[in-house]
Amino acid sequence: AQTVTIADATTGATIYYTNNGATPTTSSTKYTGAIKVSASETIKAIAVATGYSNSAVATSVYTITVPAATPTFTPAAGTYTSAQTVTIADATTGATIYYTINGTAPTTSSTKYTGAIKVSATETLKAIAVATGYANSAVATAAYTITPPAATPTFSPAAGTYTSAQTVTIADATTGAAIYYTTNGTTPTTSSTKYTAAIKVSAPETLEAIAVATGYSQSAVAKAAYTTN
Repeated sequence: AQTVTIADATTGATIYYTNNGATPTTSSTKYTGAIKVSASETIKAIAVATGYSNSAVATSVYTITVPAATPTFTPAAGTYTSAQTVTIADATTGATIYYTINGTAPTTSSTKYTGAIKVSATETLKAIAVATGYANSAVATAAYTITPPAATPTFSPAAGTYTSAQTVTIADATTGAAIYYTTNGTTPTTSSTKYTAAIKVSAPETLEAIAVATGYSQSAVAKAAYTTN
């Protein structure tokens, strides 16, 4: 919307105007202050002053094209442990959505949205909405960070009942993963004991372990209960 002022160079002139495109006369609305133009319309005005004939008609056409609604993403931007299927919607009826997946600003030359987008790696989606009678929407941005969990640790030998003490090793399939474990049945965290060598199990106990690696979320908790007779 615009706030329109009307001025005239003739000293003491009175201005009359219309906002429906009709030719103004001295019977039209007298200009006394700024006019709010919030929809497309045509303003016409004349100036009248003592000692002068009426001025020519001044015409000004205003086209107000409000922007289309900003697109929205589902699920919202964020960090996820698995690939996400992202849908884009827009509240403006009949809007067409264009998007990019490399973080660049979208235009009407970008990919047209026709269905859900599979986001299986870290990336930034950007989208605009375009609709007849509206200006292009603001750019909507959603950054997705996909951090799959590290592999679940494995124990060797496996959990079970044994007739002698066991030397248990813990391994993880994720390259570079650090393993943390407990031997009292509590859930391990990165503050738990870090695994550096085989564990001697000579009495009944439950081992629990997690794996942590750069670029991955924390693994699921692995459990192994050992009984020695």
